Amino acid sequence: MADRVVLVTGASRGIGRAIALALAAAGYAVGVNYVARRPEAERVVDEIRARGGEALALPADVSDRAAVEAMFQELDGRFGRLDALVNNAGIGRRVAALTAIDDDTWRRTLAVNLDGAFYCMRAAIPRLRAAGGGRIVNVSSGAARTGGAIGAHYAASKAGMLALTARAARELARDGIAVNAVLPSVIDTEMLGEIATSAEARERLAAQFPIGRFGRPEEVAQVVRFLVAEAPAYLTGESIALRGGRL
Repeated sequence: MADRVVLVTGASRGIGRAIALALAAAGYAVGVNYVARRPEAERVVDEIRARGGEALALPADVSDRAAVEAMFQELDGRFGRLDALVNNAGIGRRVAALTAIDDDTWRRTLAVNLDGAFYCMRAAIPRLRAAGGGRIVNVSSGAARTGGAIGAHYAASKAGMLALTARAARELARDGIAVNAVLPSVIDTEMLGEIATSAEARERLAAQFPIGRFGRPEEVAQVVRFLVAEAPAYLTGESIALRGGRL
């Protein structure tokens, strides 16, 4: 049985990968969830193990509640406990006009981004209680507050995560389970290609931030590491934005 265990969803690349590596460095055994990118997930696991940590690649589409439960059972079988959950899995295909969003895009986006967070939290909570408390961090988005550039479907799904965070924090406070959200603004990952499709567009967008650049996955991971590994239980129900000075 590992001393401390965290599950990070959507951890094969980008922000999720950075979070998995940061929490492994903090001493957590890491469940590295992925959907289709098995080689990338295995590389994250290998990197953690090469640094002396413990990790396990866990395939599951978080929008499928049966797959989520199977994932948690596999995690139980390997590590025997759960101390933290980071809901990072998310999708976002740009559809600028609300009237152009088709039903499938709307439903799929909410299914992964919001239903997935709910299913994972529902499965995690009994396990966190059994461990005597723990941490949940939901990776939302600045789009939850501003509407963003990807579209209403994405913004709505990420705003829903904030409401879920607030309610869960109230319910779980006396169990010693702190629940918080982080709201990355524009981070330099593959999803950036959805809103800045050329070098010129990237330059224009980066210039909108007082810091003069996009955020880095590792910077989001530093905040998540603090919330999971260092922050007191009294810090709960908060939504922390990373926006490079942009108001």
